[in-house]
Amino acid sequence: MNRMQKIAVYNLVVFGTASLLTTIAIITLYHFLGWPRATAGLGFMGISGFAGFSPFLFKKGPEKVTCDERDVLINRTATLCGFAASYLWFCLAGTAFVMLLSPELLKRFGLPLMILGGMFVVVIVHSIMIFAQYGRSRDNDGK
Repeated sequence: MNRMQKIAVYNLVVFGTASLLTTIAIITLYHFLGWPRATAGLGFMGISGFAGFSPFLFKKGPEKVTCDERDVLINRTATLCGFAASYLWFCLAGTAFVMLLSPELLKRFGLPLMILGGMFVVVIVHSIMIFAQYGRSRDNDGK
């Protein structure tokens, strides 16, 4: 497993943990305290900040070549897919807020959630696409 795959696993674990804890906190707070105070459960999303430490945890090795042209192409394609999925997220989430809920709710509560969700979508799709492309290239090599 190379450095990029290790970072992708770490990011998926961190964002998965943050999402799970946030969901549990919001559901629990909503059950006991009601909706306005349940939004305090979004504080668990701060755990996702640990994803920023991944370059420090997985340093480049002592070998001379850390990535080749294939790795650069895989990272570029994964990044493009992540931002395309984020664009789709913004379009769908913005439309859902305007059509299903009130535009006033979008101003007060929806924009921070849309931005946070967009960040999650970029990182998660990027990590998944890294695994998908490395798996596909391994299958094509016959290994």
